[in-house]
Amino acid sequence: MKYRIRHSLVAPWAVLPLALAVSAAWAADASQAEKQKRAQANEPAPALGTVVVTGTVPRQPDAVRIDPKAALQPLPASDGASLLKGTPGLNVIRKGGSSGDPLLRGLGGSRLNVLADDMFIYGGCGNRMDPPTAYIFPAAFDEVVITKGPQSVTQGMGLVAGGVRFVRQPPTPSETTRAEVNAAATAGSFGRFDLFGDATITGRMFFVRANATHNKSDNYKDGSGQEVNSHFKRNSQMLQAGLMPTRDTRLSVTYERSRGEAAYADRMMDGPKFDRDAWSVQGVHQNITPWFKEAELRFGSGTIDHVMDNFSMRPVNRMMGLRLRNPKRTVRTAHLKTTMEWGNLNVQAGLDWSRDRHRLRTDADYLVKPFMPTQSFRQAGAFAEAAWKRTPEQKLVAGLRHDRVRAVFERQPAASPTKNQTYKLTSAFGRWEQVFGNATWYAGLGLAERSPDFWERNRSSTLKPEKNRQIDAGVIYRQGGVQASVSLFASSVKDFILVDTNPGAAAARNIDARRYGGEAEVKWRLLPTLEAGASLAYTRGTNRSDHRPLGQTPPLELKTSLNWDNGVWSAGALWRVAAKQNRYAIGQGNIIGQDLGPTPGFGVFSINGGWRINRNVTLQAGVDNVFDKTYAESISRPGSHIDPSLGVRTMRVNEPGRQFWLRVQAQF
Repeated sequence: MKYRIRHSLVAPWAVLPLALAVSAAWAADASQAEKQKRAQANEPAPALGTVVVTGTVPRQPDAVRIDPKAALQPLPASDGASLLKGTPGLNVIRKGGSSGDPLLRGLGGSRLNVLADDMFIYGGCGNRMDPPTAYIFPAAFDEVVITKGPQSVTQGMGLVAGGVRFVRQPPTPSETTRAEVNAAATAGSFGRFDLFGDATITGRMFFVRANATHNKSDNYKDGSGQEVNSHFKRNSQMLQAGLMPTRDTRLSVTYERSRGEAAYADRMMDGPKFDRDAWSVQGVHQNITPWFKEAELRFGSGTIDHVMDNFSMRPVNRMMGLRLRNPKRTVRTAHLKTTMEWGNLNVQAGLDWSRDRHRLRTDADYLVKPFMPTQSFRQAGAFAEAAWKRTPEQKLVAGLRHDRVRAVFERQPAASPTKNQTYKLTSAFGRWEQVFGNATWYAGLGLAERSPDFWERNRSSTLKPEKNRQIDAGVIYRQGGVQASVSLFASSVKDFILVDTNPGAAAARNIDARRYGGEAEVKWRLLPTLEAGASLAYTRGTNRSDHRPLGQTPPLELKTSLNWDNGVWSAGALWRVAAKQNRYAIGQGNIIGQDLGPTPGFGVFSINGGWRINRNVTLQAGVDNVFDKTYAESISRPGSHIDPSLGVRTMRVNEPGRQFWLRVQAQF
């Protein structure tokens, strides 16, 4: 069955956001009447959030929090990366319709730790066809927490850029058995169709949770009508069961499974197979003593089985012949964390361990071949993080961790000096937070060390670990209808691992780099039903060793929004503007991509609208890139020759043109 929605068919309902705005007066009366009716019936009003989200202002110094179940503009996210790009300072390197690679302040890959339910996910492709976020459907989680900079030591080794945690909240025991259901469906241009369902049954001593997702899209077209090789299809399922023998004890087991395929516009191969199977067991015990508040033990294992080839999802190129690679990667993790409190002092301390094995087989007859080991890693770490609330207005936070990583090139002979390498890594930070009236000021100093990862070691076996020393400072302000924040950073990265594809250059080498920038955000409630917002993000990077700009650094970006919401109806607009980028280093960058040259600036305008049908069901609609702009991001991957029937090669992978979408969500 085809779900393609053509522009001509979508046009009648695509004007819904504007129609909603025109009907504001009538809707306000309807809303008031509904409120009066509830008051007469002594019925509480439904606790519903914003229908369509266009920006999030941080509420605390160390984290930005996102509700992944809410509809975000642009088009509701199909994977983890597309969700993150709505946050100021986060960009996504586009490769096709999905599986983009996220960057925080211009740094991605292993510099940005990605955890799903506190488990690491590592892709298998040697050219980052499948980044960790490609295996994550955001709505299957309850919250996404973004940490900027090396301001935590509890999220794994070396937060050089920061960390992203996709979190599932634990259930609360219920004296009577209760059930909760959350479901959503999205349809849009270019055959986009998503389904999501999540159900939880909770009793006094047990809980069961299950969810399933399906999302697909055909090739999209850019603003010029050029078709981009970008179709994809993904499915995932999760089953979690647990026991709560007491209110302080929780035991659970989780199994996750995902299957998918995706076409790419940035390379000569596609991904006909994205398989992930993962399981974990967890035990949590709280209130052990008056000061020993919690102990958590988790063990898990996840396996990625990925196939890339040049013939399953595109016409065969007879000049190149049949090419296929089948990487497989298994990561086992263990995590122990304890939480202790003495008065105003909170301490988290623990241990973590991981075992990472990468294997590979090639050629069209790969199914009859054994997997050959390529690289393996063993990591063990210890950490402690303390928060001291010195006064009601002042807080001091500090952390320290040490990791030992042993990396092995499995195919090198035993006598090779680089076959076995051991890295000893230290990370630490300290942060001061102070409340003055309606503002919280903070400043922190952090150190993060990171060993070369699988992709970087493929390019050079003699790389040194990175060492990032970074200052973070900012302010969060809230008063009445105004929410605002400013977050600034400056860092010096010793032995920064630079990927260089220029002729005659080393494929990867260590340099010294300097970076600074930040983000500013504001939301202002002009009227009870009207809110304006804006955000500004900028990062500047310099390659001090080569005396040139640091590759793959995004340009200045501004977003402005206007949202109207009377509790029943809503309408909004989002304008995103990116400045031109004249600071570039052709052929230099990271494991994901390298600079291609200068880029012009662009502006994209989008609109949305929504209707809360009742306390349980909402309807949302939107038009992204209203004026059908043809543009590409500065840090995009280069376009690739696919086949003449699929269009011409572009300098970069162009972003989608005008897109219409409709989403219905139900919560019971």
